[in-house]
Amino acid sequence: MNEAVAAGGYEEALLEAGLPPGSRCAHRRLPSGLRIVAAEVPEARQLRLVGAVGVGYLDEPADCRGLVHLLEHGLFLGSASTPGEGDFAAWVGDQGGRYNARTDESVTDVHLHLPPEAADAGLRRLVDLLGRPRLDPEPLAREVDVLEAEFRARLADPALHRLAALGRLFRPDHPARYCHAGHRGTLDDTPRGLAARLTAFHRRHYRTEWMALAMLGPLPLEEQLALLARHGARLPCGGSPPAPSAWRWRDPAALAWCPPTPSPPGSGTLLELIWPLPDAVARAGRRELGALAARLADGQLAARLQAMTALQDLAVDLAPEGTGPALAMRLTLAEPAPDLAALLAVCLPAPARALGEPLPPPPCPSIDLDAWPRRQACRLAADATSPADALPLAHWLAVEQCRILWRAPEADAAWSTRAETGTRWRPLALPVSTPVAESSGHLPPSLPLSLEPAPAPSSAKRASPGCLRHDAPLTLWWGGPAWSRPTGGACWCLGWAADPAGQEARLKRWHRRTLALRQAAASRGLDLTLAADAAGDWLMARGDPRRIASLVAQALAVWSTEPGDADASAPPQGLLARALLRQLEFGAARGEPGPRLLGWASGELGQRQAARDAERFAEILAAPPDASPATAASMETSVATSGASWLPPQGEERAVMLEVRGADASPRSRWLLKLLAACHDAAFQHEMRQRHGFGYVAAVRYAEAAGWPRLGYVVQSPWASVTELQRAIVDFLVRRGEALARPDEGELARLRCGMLARHGAPETHREAIERTWQALRRHPAGPDDWLAPWATERRALAGLEVIDLALQGRALADATLPRHWWCHTPSV
Repeated sequence: MNEAVAAGGYEEALLEAGLPPGSRCAHRRLPSGLRIVAAEVPEARQLRLVGAVGVGYLDEPADCRGLVHLLEHGLFLGSASTPGEGDFAAWVGDQGGRYNARTDESVTDVHLHLPPEAADAGLRRLVDLLGRPRLDPEPLAREVDVLEAEFRARLADPALHRLAALGRLFRPDHPARYCHAGHRGTLDDTPRGLAARLTAFHRRHYRTEWMALAMLGPLPLEEQLALLARHGARLPCGGSPPAPSAWRWRDPAALAWCPPTPSPPGSGTLLELIWPLPDAVARAGRRELGALAARLADGQLAARLQAMTALQDLAVDLAPEGTGPALAMRLTLAEPAPDLAALLAVCLPAPARALGEPLPPPPCPSIDLDAWPRRQACRLAADATSPADALPLAHWLAVEQCRILWRAPEADAAWSTRAETGTRWRPLALPVSTPVAESSGHLPPSLPLSLEPAPAPSSAKRASPGCLRHDAPLTLWWGGPAWSRPTGGACWCLGWAADPAGQEARLKRWHRRTLALRQAAASRGLDLTLAADAAGDWLMARGDPRRIASLVAQALAVWSTEPGDADASAPPQGLLARALLRQLEFGAARGEPGPRLLGWASGELGQRQAARDAERFAEILAAPPDASPATAASMETSVATSGASWLPPQGEERAVMLEVRGADASPRSRWLLKLLAACHDAAFQHEMRQRHGFGYVAAVRYAEAAGWPRLGYVVQSPWASVTELQRAIVDFLVRRGEALARPDEGELARLRCGMLARHGAPETHREAIERTWQALRRHPAGPDDWLAPWATERRALAGLEVIDLALQGRALADATLPRHWWCHTPSV
C-alpha cells in the first residue's frame, strides 16, 4: 500500500513539475477515453494548446514509410470547418500566435500558442484539425514534394545519419530499423491512393482512446477543463489501438558511424552509451531512473572524464531520440580521436555503481511553460496502459547490457553504407565487455568545485533598488525586479566587453571548462548560464544566496581570451536554414559604450555584500581589454558594403536569407519588426512553398543582436539557384510586403493582443530577470522603468498605428532599411 501511495504521489509530482508556484493543475479521463489536462498559471500571458495522439511512425505500414509524417503535414491542409489550405495558418497569424507539430516513433502532437482570449476558437480549430482533416489528393501530392525537399535537406544533418546508424543495432524485422522521414521513393503511390491510405490510417488511429488535449494559461482551471471536455467531445471515438511495442534491440554491440561527407576540422566527436529498458521497467522505475540520471549528471563523472580528455559536454537522457525507453549517456568530445577504451572503462560501470548507492530525490525540473503541456499531452497519449509492477533495474543497467554508438571523425573504404541515406558504419572493435577497475568516483582535489554555503547574507540596511556604483571600471545595480511571489533565492548577472572575432571559440571553451561546475551547481539547485553576443560576454547565476558568489567566482576564474586546447570552431552543421538564422543573433554592437564590468545583484543579497562581491569579481576578470572599436566598425562596414556573405559549403542544398535591420534599437523599432514578421510569415511560407515549390523551409523570423532588431527572410531549396531564391524574396516584399503590413484597425488590435501574449509582461521570474538584464546591457546608465522595462515597451506598442506599420512595410519594399544577404551554394 505504501509503495502504491508513493507511486501515486510521484505521478502527481510529474503532473505539477515544471509549473511556477501558485499554479493549479488537474487531469481527467472522459467517458470517451480522451485524456484532458490543464494548468492555471496566473502570470501566463500566452495560452498553450496541445493535441497529442498515441500513434507514431512505428505504427505506419511497412510498404509506405513516411505515411505518418505525411499525415502530420496533411492535418494543416484544411479541415471540415476551415477547408482552405492556408486558413488555419492565416487565422493563427491573425491572432499573433504560432503553431507547430512533431511526429516521433509513438506520438504525434500539434501545439499552438495563442492569446488567452482565443481559447474557445483555438480549441475548436485544433479539434477540427485533429478529428476532421480533409486529406484531398492534390494538396497531398504537393506535400510529398515538400517531404522530398525536407528529406534531401536532412541528408546534411548528422541527426538523420545517427538514426540510420542506430537502426543497425535493431532487429531486422523491427520497423525502427528503417528511416521513416518519407520521400518520393517511399511514398510512390498515386495522389488518390495516398489520400485513401491516409484517410484509412486516420480513421483507425485518431480516436479518443489514444488522444490527449492539454491547455495552459491564465484562465481559471475549471473553465479550462470545461472547454477541453466540451470541444474534446467532438473527437471521434472507437477504432483499433496501436500495436504493443515489441523489443527492438539485437544483442549488445558497438557501432561506429559517420555522415557521407567527412566531418569538418574542429567538429570533434560524439560517444553514446545506451542501456535499453522494456516499457514496463521504464514505467515502474520512473522515479528511480530520474534520481539516477541526476546522480550521473552531478559533476562528479564529468570531472573524472575531463581529467582524461577534452570533454565538451556530458548529457544523461531518459528519452533519447530513436531508442525507445532507455538510459543514455552522451559524451560530446572536442578532440576527434579520444582513447575510447579508457573512456568506456570509466563510463560503463557508472550506472550500476550509482544504483548501488543511496540516490538523491529526483530533481525538480526547471519551470518551462512551453514544455509542460506538450510533455503532459504526449505522456498521457502514449501511456495508454496502467503502470507495471515494480521490476528491478539493476539487470538492465549492467555493463554487458550497454549498446555503444560512436560518431567517428572519418571513414575509409572498408566501411559499409546505408543505401537510403548514405550513412557510413562499421562494427566497433573495442573491449566493451572487459571488467573495469572500481574507482572512488570522487572529484580530484585540484578541481575547483567547492560550493559549500557561506554565512547567510544579512538583510539589514538594504538600500532602495537602484544603481550602487557607476564609473568606468564598474557599474553595479541592485534590487528587484518586483514579483508577485517570494522566490527565496538570489541572482547575479555580470557582463563585460570582449572581442567579437573570437566569440564562438571563446564561449565553447568557457562552456567546456565549466561543465563539471555547472552540473555540480545544478545538483544543488543553482543555475549558471553563460552566453555571448556582439556587446560582449555575460553570465547569469541563480539560486541559493549562500552559494551563489562562490559559483560566480569559479565561473569567472576559468573565463579567458587566451586560446586553449581543442579551440577550433567547427563550421555549422545540420539544416542550412538554421545556420542562416543564427546570423541574426550576431553583428557589431552599437550604442553607448559600457563599463568594463556591468553587474546586477537581486534577490536575497545584501547591498554591502553585493558591492564587495562585485569588486572581487572585477579583480578575478583582471580588467579584460574592451573590444577594439576599429574591429567593430570594420565588421559593420564590411557587412554593409559587401552585399552578401557566403556560408562554407555543406551539403547539396541552396539557401538564402535576407537580413533586414531596424533603424535603431528603440522599443518602437523592435515592435515594428515583430509586427512585420507576424504579418509576413504565413504568406511568405505559403508563397515560397506552394507558389514557387522551392522546398519545405521558408520562414520569416525576428531576432536581436545585442538588442538591435533584425528580420530574416529565409528559404532553402534542393533545386532552385541562389539567384532565383533572392529574386523570389525581393518579389514578395515588393508585391505583397506593404499590402500585408496594412491591417485594418480591428486586425491591428488583434495583432497587438498577439504581440502582448508573446512579448508582454514576463510569465516567470526567470524571464523577468533575463529581460531586465538585457535592458541594463542596452543602457548601462539606466533604462526607463529599469525594474519593469516591459512597461515602456507596452506603451510603445500601444502608440503604434496602421500608418506606422504601413510605412515600415514600404521602407522594406523600397530597400531603405539596412539589409544584407546570407547565401549558401554547394561546392563546385
